[in-house]
Amino acid sequence: MAEGDTAEKGAAAVQTEPSRFKISITKDRMEVRMYPLIGIHEGGLVTYEDVVEAFKKENIKAEIDEALVRSQLVEVNPQETTIAKGKRPHDGRDGHIEYKFDMSAKPQFVADPKDSSAIDYKNSMQVTLVHAGDILATIIPPGPGEPGEDVNGLPIEAKPGAKAKYFVGEGLEEKEGDIIVTASGTPSVQDDLLMVRRSYVLQGDVGLSSGNITFPGTVVIHGNVTDGFEVTSDENVVINGLITGAKVKAKGYIKCSGGIQGKDRTEIIAGGFVAATFINAAVVVAEGDVLVTKDILHSTISCLGELRTGGSIIGGVTSVFKGAECGGDVGSETGVKTIVNIRTHYRQEKAKEQANAIATETNAIFDRYKTWSKQDILKEEDTAKLAKDITSLQALIAKRQMCDNQVTKFNQMVFENKTAKIKILGTLESDVVIASPYTRYTSTAHMKGPLAVSENNEFQKMAIMRGGTVYGGDPGENQHP
Repeated sequence: MAEGDTAEKGAAAVQTEPSRFKISITKDRMEVRMYPLIGIHEGGLVTYEDVVEAFKKENIKAEIDEALVRSQLVEVNPQETTIAKGKRPHDGRDGHIEYKFDMSAKPQFVADPKDSSAIDYKNSMQVTLVHAGDILATIIPPGPGEPGEDVNGLPIEAKPGAKAKYFVGEGLEEKEGDIIVTASGTPSVQDDLLMVRRSYVLQGDVGLSSGNITFPGTVVIHGNVTDGFEVTSDENVVINGLITGAKVKAKGYIKCSGGIQGKDRTEIIAGGFVAATFINAAVVVAEGDVLVTKDILHSTISCLGELRTGGSIIGGVTSVFKGAECGGDVGSETGVKTIVNIRTHYRQEKAKEQANAIATETNAIFDRYKTWSKQDILKEEDTAKLAKDITSLQALIAKRQMCDNQVTKFNQMVFENKTAKIKILGTLESDVVIASPYTRYTSTAHMKGPLAVSENNEFQKMAIMRGGTVYGGDPGENQHP
């Protein structure tokens, strides 16, 4: 045989010799690798059946990728490859908090649900509020995870998810997987601490950017309350700027460091005291005291405590129950009409007004009845109206009785309040009226203070005390009800 023929046959034999392989398991026992034996002409894994047998010897339970194995066995230049895999475990998902409300504690734009095209800029900006009993959030527990197994079928445990990280703060309680609101306020979360804030703090002005504010807790405003806007609180209101042409209501106290510029359309109503730098052209109603650093000008003040001002009281009507102290003048040199009512319970006056309104409505019903009583036969519509009037009359009688009871109670309170007076450190100017439920005094000339004006219960006359001497008011000016 020629040498060339021998070489050609040898090359053919090399090309047709099958590739030989071996399998191995990775260190984490999650994969079975199949790799070629380079330069080995005997032994090894040559057929698919050889690979299956090798799996049995190694007690490998993972499923063989048969198609991949068969393709590798006939590959001219085979490479190491993974032919079986275990099942890796999947760790459980972490627990988390699923919130039911916006937790940003910032005003949000709320369009009118009835007409989204109509925007009320005063009421469209609203802060999120929650109330006792609301479910603020649900605690989603961590997942257990899905276990796996290695290539030999041995189980591998999954790591459970981490618990939700949170702390329950003020105004909340945890109950049966929910976080429940126990006190009304604005919800917020900071550094995993959930709470219901009982105070609402606004860094700027109450205006178009904030809208009106209605809040169940204390409201703190670092700016002004601007023209036409309203602030309402179930607790207290603290304003570091001005109140100008706005309305502020609180069940507690109201403090305004910048003063109240009323523009004849401002109402301040407090269940506690009212404190301000000055008050000008405003209506102020307080269940407690009214404390003013400077002047009270052209305003209507009603309080059931004491009024104390370091400045003057000029113009308007001031009604106090327990008394007043004025560090400046009462009235002005130009004769601005100024009225100060002492021993006056403003609710008594309201009860009297309501009783009078009820009497007017009742009289109207009786007038209609007198007309109908003269008719032999009533029209159908008159009969229906009469039936309605009878029902209304019963309700009016009950309301009138309630009003009369209130007036009686207030009368007793006023009668027992025998120490109320107004102290004036400046000047009592002319054309100033100082009145009580029983009498009144009108000054006709200015009188320098310090002095005090009070009512003598026995004689139902105003008494003016100055420098240890008591001056009786002009008898012509003392009017008995």
